[in-house]
Amino acid sequence: MLSRAVLTPFVLRYGLGLAAFALTILIALILRRYSISFDLSLLIILVLIGVSWYGGKGPGLMALILFEATAITIALRSQTASPITIKYIITQFNAMILFTFLIVLVSGRRESERRLREQHQWLRVTLSSIGDAVIATDTQSRVTFLNPVAESLTGWKQEEAVGQPLDKVFRLVSEETRASVENPVTKALKEGHIVGLANHTLLIARDGREIAIDDSSAPIRNERGEINGVVLIFRDITGRKKAEEAMHASEERFSKAFRASPVPMSIVTYKEGRYIDVNESFLSNSGYTNEEIIGRTTTDIGIYADPEERSRLRQILEQHGGIRNVEVHRRVKGGEVRIALTSSELITLDGEQCILTTTNDITEHKRLEEQLLQSQKMEAVGRLAGGIAHDFNNLLTAIIGYSQIILSGLDEGDPVRDQIGEIEKAGKRAAALTSQLLAFSRKQILQPKVLNLNAVIADIDKMLRRLIGEDIELRINLDAAIGRVKADPGQIEQIIVNLAVNARDAMPRGGKLTIETQNVYLDEPYANQHAEVQPGSYVMLAMSDTGTGMDKETQANIFEPFFTTKEKGRGTGLGLSTVYGIVKQSSGHIWVYSEPGRGTTFKIYLPLIEESAEIAETPAPIAESLRGHETILVVEDEEVVRNLACEILQINGYTVLEAADANEALLKYEQHEGAIHLMITDVVMPSISGRELAEHLTPSRPEMKVLYMSGYTDDAIVHHGVLDAGTAFLQKPFTPDALARKAREVLDAPRSQ
Repeated sequence: MLSRAVLTPFVLRYGLGLAAFALTILIALILRRYSISFDLSLLIILVLIGVSWYGGKGPGLMALILFEATAITIALRSQTASPITIKYIITQFNAMILFTFLIVLVSGRRESERRLREQHQWLRVTLSSIGDAVIATDTQSRVTFLNPVAESLTGWKQEEAVGQPLDKVFRLVSEETRASVENPVTKALKEGHIVGLANHTLLIARDGREIAIDDSSAPIRNERGEINGVVLIFRDITGRKKAEEAMHASEERFSKAFRASPVPMSIVTYKEGRYIDVNESFLSNSGYTNEEIIGRTTTDIGIYADPEERSRLRQILEQHGGIRNVEVHRRVKGGEVRIALTSSELITLDGEQCILTTTNDITEHKRLEEQLLQSQKMEAVGRLAGGIAHDFNNLLTAIIGYSQIILSGLDEGDPVRDQIGEIEKAGKRAAALTSQLLAFSRKQILQPKVLNLNAVIADIDKMLRRLIGEDIELRINLDAAIGRVKADPGQIEQIIVNLAVNARDAMPRGGKLTIETQNVYLDEPYANQHAEVQPGSYVMLAMSDTGTGMDKETQANIFEPFFTTKEKGRGTGLGLSTVYGIVKQSSGHIWVYSEPGRGTTFKIYLPLIEESAEIAETPAPIAESLRGHETILVVEDEEVVRNLACEILQINGYTVLEAADANEALLKYEQHEGAIHLMITDVVMPSISGRELAEHLTPSRPEMKVLYMSGYTDDAIVHHGVLDAGTAFLQKPFTPDALARKAREVLDAPRSQ
């Protein structure tokens, strides 16, 4: 079924033909009725031309057929068949053929003109409505048409621009040189094909605006292929250029950041994991060159120490669209495995999906973290060991002290004497263990002096050679220009002896033990790699053996108390822990390097000082008798130790005032009217310390001397385990003889000491 839109023009056109036919017949009848002479053929010709012109070929032919059919019908009705009638009919048919040609000619020309008008209208509407600017010219480069977009960009109106030279309406310059650019229409006319402008071209509008454009020109040809004009199409690309410039600037910033970043960065394809680009930090971190990386995949290079890690990272990336600080193990050139924190993002490069990855190497950080954890563990174990040793020392004081008191009262042949002697020996062995625990926990008493390590080593040279045996060669390489350190000489000797014993046990078939000293400077990089080390000048003491060596797991535990690799019954496992404690308490640093079957090296670094070595003091003369008659105030919160101390002093003739704590000591002090020659006090007590008690009492009795005693030294009298100069101190556990001798020594010493 024909739609109304199609049917309406059809009815109008053919209705026009019918109306024209009916009107012509009506006019002919009116003229005949009134006998008016008129050439009807002329009227019919005019009508046919008009119908064909306005209605087209179909309505014209329809009108012609109706006219001829009417004329023939009238002729047949008015005359009988005769040659004249037949001739008339033939004449009418000839006229019909002539009129048909006329109708086709007229309607064809009209149709061509109509179609041309429609094409022109369609072209004008199209050019006016498109988003690009359009300018048409003739062969002389004169403007013949501008669409609205061209008017807006050039600043020229259509009526003003038509007939103007194109160079006046469409003026171009180079963005870089500001020189005039050849008109694209001229190039199209010359070359006869589509041409485009060079990059960086600016259109100078009528009002002076500068507009970046992109264009193309094409020649217009007639049906004979001759050029009769040019059409120029162009568009404003200012926004696009700004976007491109912004993108270029962004890419340049990214490229600079990518290249200059201290963090290793890489770009790989998402599909294959093939390297597209890496920065300098990546190359230096991995050890590879750019040529060895680019174009190869992560699998080809073997970047991941564990191939499963790549699958795990890919899964995280697919699920979350990115990766944030995931710890991975990456293999660098040469095979070393490093630990890194990896972060990745999906990006698009040249239409291909890629992965941008940063890898922050944390190998050293992890190692320092492990060192710190180990140090914290050792510190915790040390606090525990020190607390146990302190409490145990109080018990050992009573065990050893009362054993010796009992032994002193027994005859040589008494059968109980041997049993008490064994109790005393066991107590002394236990005291030796607690001493080592105190060394490890850094709670032992040090009496530091400015000394030369070379002199300490020289003093124990002979003893060391006897200790290690004849099958071990001892080599000593000492730097004559060695600096001074501040340390306890006895403790330094203990370090050397303990390490020598360990070396001897590691070389059952003989070997070499080398002792070296040297001035060294530990710089910032070294300090960054070793927790708790401060940069500065140190004196190094190194001891190296050619023994069995140790694996990494053993090295991680060697300084822990009671850890030993020796068979049961050989060693307590406190030798190296004692060394560790002494070094740390002396503000030093110890480092060990060992490999199974290749021996072990211990390096001890003690801070170098500028002071001169101290001259050994002349020891105080030994008292002829340990007995005395002076008054002594004993302050001790541990009852068993207090009772023992009082009994020992009373046996030796002293008058003893006994106090369980500081408050009781103050009371006894105030109640006693005579002189108090000596106060023996524990350092750590409830409420106030022994030192605070002494500071409170001595101003009123300046003649009273003070002897401190303690099972450990993490307290007011000792600062970081170092005894204050001029302070009298007795270490627990003590023997009756040691207490009596120390009391007599303090009482007999000049006041200045």
